[in-house]
Amino acid sequence: MKFYPYKKACALLVTGALTTGAAVPALAAEAKTEAPQNAEESKTKAMTLKEIQELVVKNNRLKTTLTLNQEKVIAGLSAIDDGLKDLKDSQDKAAHARRDASTSASQGQAKIGFLAANGGITSDTDKLLAGITSGLLSGAVKTASGMETLVDNVADRQRDTLEDQQTELKNTKMDLNKTKEDWENESLAVTQLLVTKTVQVEKGVSLLTQKQSLLERVCRIEEKKQELGFSTGTDLSEKKLAVSEGAKELQSAKDGLTLLKRQLNDLMGREIDEELIITPPELTRTIETAPAYSEELLKTATDKNYKLKTLRRDKQQAETDSKKNDRYDGQLKASRVDMQLADVSTEEEKVNIANDLKKKLDAINTAAAEYQNKKDANSKAKIEWEQQQKSAKLGLVSAVELQALELQYEQTEMELSAAAYAYDLAWEEYTMLMNGTTLDIYDVYKSKLS
Repeated sequence: MKFYPYKKACALLVTGALTTGAAVPALAAEAKTEAPQNAEESKTKAMTLKEIQELVVKNNRLKTTLTLNQEKVIAGLSAIDDGLKDLKDSQDKAAHARRDASTSASQGQAKIGFLAANGGITSDTDKLLAGITSGLLSGAVKTASGMETLVDNVADRQRDTLEDQQTELKNTKMDLNKTKEDWENESLAVTQLLVTKTVQVEKGVSLLTQKQSLLERVCRIEEKKQELGFSTGTDLSEKKLAVSEGAKELQSAKDGLTLLKRQLNDLMGREIDEELIITPPELTRTIETAPAYSEELLKTATDKNYKLKTLRRDKQQAETDSKKNDRYDGQLKASRVDMQLADVSTEEEKVNIANDLKKKLDAINTAAAEYQNKKDANSKAKIEWEQQQKSAKLGLVSAVELQALELQYEQTEMELSAAAYAYDLAWEEYTMLMNGTTLDIYDVYKSKLS
């Protein structure tokens, strides 16, 4: 009996896809030892992609950390507002004290003048006391005026410091708001990436399990053939080696699947080894090419880019600092250099956006072409599989050959879903870029899974 269909099937099985499935993100949580679940607890309801995404957005610890940092910044801004109010109160009190001193001095001087004009000050002693009183009143005015000036100077310096801190905290608050908004958008894409990868690896584990069953079946046939003298010991050794390697490959895929599910559980705020059953997302039905690259498309992406906004903000701040009179020459020069650095960084970022946009558009078209190819291959494989089933009923195909052919067909099914998911993600990445969402965290996950 010939086994060439089996050999062909083995060559087509997705060993590569499954080994990448084991390469889960370095961000994955460490394994925890959990008590075994009972039968009732193991009956977990299957979760859709949308349900998983909702839990990730709601319960993820990164969102909690960002929220706490926001509250900390708001508390800092409140403290600065209190400090600015205290400075104003101090200046108001000093001004009030100076006005009171001036009023008292004016009244005292008027009284002394009145007494002198009406003979109320006649003796030398009275004149001396009047002179001393007049001097004290003038001194009190000068002291109050000096204190007001001192308080104003100190308050102005402290106000400048507090206002600088206030500006920095306001910028930090905006940055945190943007980071939080981006993470909520990124988390949807990260979850989609992990869910589709998990579904693919889970399907791959199923195929490898069937492949292993086929390998073991062929090995048993080879043992029978050797007993009957129709096979050599070398042939049997090769079959046993294939069984051993298949077992290792299957175990590696299972380990990768476990780590992927742990990562999803961790993102959802669940126990990492909690049972997770995923309903595979539906495949995209319509294939569309990406829009053509244009200056108008680039302008849309550029206008939404938050990094460019922060660079313009940095330049404006540096420009403001370069015009302050209370700065040393070195500080003023540093501010002017900061302005130039902001200009250079802005131009560099514009180039990066343009290149990234081109890559995203190319990725969509590449994924679309691959998806179409897999659809065609799957349609062809389906026809062949149906024909082989008919042949099997007529006894023209052995049970082993039929099992191998079934694996070939299921392989094309898995490749089709993988291409569909990749196509969806390519569009998702493009959409996030055009909406100004950063992809930093998403790119980390993607690089670990590629």
